Amino acid sequence: MDTQIWSESVVIKFNGIDRIYDSYSWRITRRAKEVWKSGNVVSTKHTEDSYLDQFEKSVAKYTKRKFGIAVGSGTDALYFALRAKGIGPGNTVLCPAISYLATAEAIKRTGATIQFVDVDENGLMGDIPMMGLPSAVVYVNLFGNLADYDRLKNYCDKHRIPLIEDAAQSLGSFYKKIPSGKLGDISSLSFAPSKPLPCFGNGGMVLTDSESERDFVRGLRYHGSGTAKLQYGYNSCLSNDHANVLNFLMSKYKKLLSKTKKVRKLYDEKLFKLGIGSIQTQSDTISNNHKFVIKAQDRDNLKAYLETKNIQSQVHYVLPLSKMKMFHTDEQMPNAERFCEDVLSLPIHPFLEDYEVIHVCNCIGEFYGV
Repeated sequence: MDTQIWSESVVIKFNGIDRIYDSYSWRITRRAKEVWKSGNVVSTKHTEDSYLDQFEKSVAKYTKRKFGIAVGSGTDALYFALRAKGIGPGNTVLCPAISYLATAEAIKRTGATIQFVDVDENGLMGDIPMMGLPSAVVYVNLFGNLADYDRLKNYCDKHRIPLIEDAAQSLGSFYKKIPSGKLGDISSLSFAPSKPLPCFGNGGMVLTDSESERDFVRGLRYHGSGTAKLQYGYNSCLSNDHANVLNFLMSKYKKLLSKTKKVRKLYDEKLFKLGIGSIQTQSDTISNNHKFVIKAQDRDNLKAYLETKNIQSQVHYVLPLSKMKMFHTDEQMPNAERFCEDVLSLPIHPFLEDYEVIHVCNCIGEFYGV
């Protein structure tokens, strides 16, 4: 296909949620209408075999957890996970310097102090420096790639503090055959439209093996109801229509991941020939390939050039969390700062066509003159 004709007539979108809907539109619509007709759109109490219960059990089974508790957003899920582990004012929580601001925001909401940790070359939590003993560690599986779980788990076990997994981007990734969502004492997921399992709205989930933590989070998600002692809660319920649609998408999830893996493979093949490297998975891990991220020289001009070709791309992390005004610290995070200077995310999703990937790679080659 002629590149000039292609670039003038079609936009290659960064996010593929529109194509997910187009591919399953009648089944998605039927699932939503089924709930609307029932009149039970929001469940404020846990009910066995409800739409919400079915979805929670489906995700819990996939992640090999005993319990899943669906909530209104991924941010709430992480906040509730922190609360379930007793984190609050007077505590200090370690957090990687690279993540979406919601990770640090959830910690701040508890009243705890954040201690940022620099990242490795792939944006994952690096070595924990010698410092005062924290109350918990929150780590992030960035772009679907998994951090060194054994190292972090050993540190937390040694100091008898909880390891909390922010798995917003990594549902479907595995560390030594252990699924993401199981790689922490408690874990949180996000179902935002930009996440691996996308909701046509918003949603999240807390994953735990503790019955008491399950009951605690169930109470928090709806005004503190059902908890053993009186406490304030929140209005953070995942609606039944979203749960029913997400449960359908869970039934297709392995197929969707397989299609995305093929897209990733083609990108790697084409860009390798151009001498352009991407962020790779760690040893002993399998990534869900949530994002395809390259390290690009002259990144900002490349992004602008791709825009002229109607190719959407994103710079996910313009600044480390430690440099953002609301979380700012004086500590230096040199790896995180370098990471923010040259990474660029290219379009990737299960329904990206081969000829679209080739077009993206050809345009990158044109920009660099190779």
